[in-house]
Amino acid sequence: MRRFLSLGCVIAVALSGCAVSTQDDARRARDSDVPFELLDPQAPALAPPSSEPATEQVSLCFLRDGRLVFVGQDLPPPVTLEAAVRALTAPPPAIRPPVRTALTEPSIIREVRVLGGIARVDLFPTVSTLPADQQLLAVAQIVCTLTGRPGVGQVSFTLAGAPLSVPKGDGSLVTSPVARDDYGALIA
Repeated sequence: MRRFLSLGCVIAVALSGCAVSTQDDARRARDSDVPFELLDPQAPALAPPSSEPATEQVSLCFLRDGRLVFVGQDLPPPVTLEAAVRALTAPPPAIRPPVRTALTEPSIIREVRVLGGIARVDLFPTVSTLPADQQLLAVAQIVCTLTGRPGVGQVSFTLAGAPLSVPKGDGSLVTSPVARDDYGALIA
């Protein structure tokens, strides 16, 4: 029994030597105790680890042979509805087979906001410069992209704040909100 007690004391003393000492205030380290590269004023600063991803994968709706196709694209977070729609006006990603966009004019979209599950897209008058068939495809691209984002089920359109009639997939014009299903015949 005495032997076990002695062995326990030896282990306790050994382990106490491994403990971190406690102190009430900070101490300045000697230069000789700091790794050389940390004292170099020319050394690059270390960036703090980021909990944010560098990009967010977003499903954007582009065109291939006159049909809507969904293409995953990396955008910088946080991806707003406006950023997703504006990505449609940029040159499409270089993929095979190639895709294109009907939103060739970046100044078509004035503002995008969401209220009660309906994305409200306010357009500039330049949208009227698009040929009628391209207007249909542009509206379909916007609707399919926005309804793929969380919290959006429908899209309504305005022109400088006034309700705008937009074409549905069947060619009819409506001022009411539209959904992805309204363009189902155009989806590849």
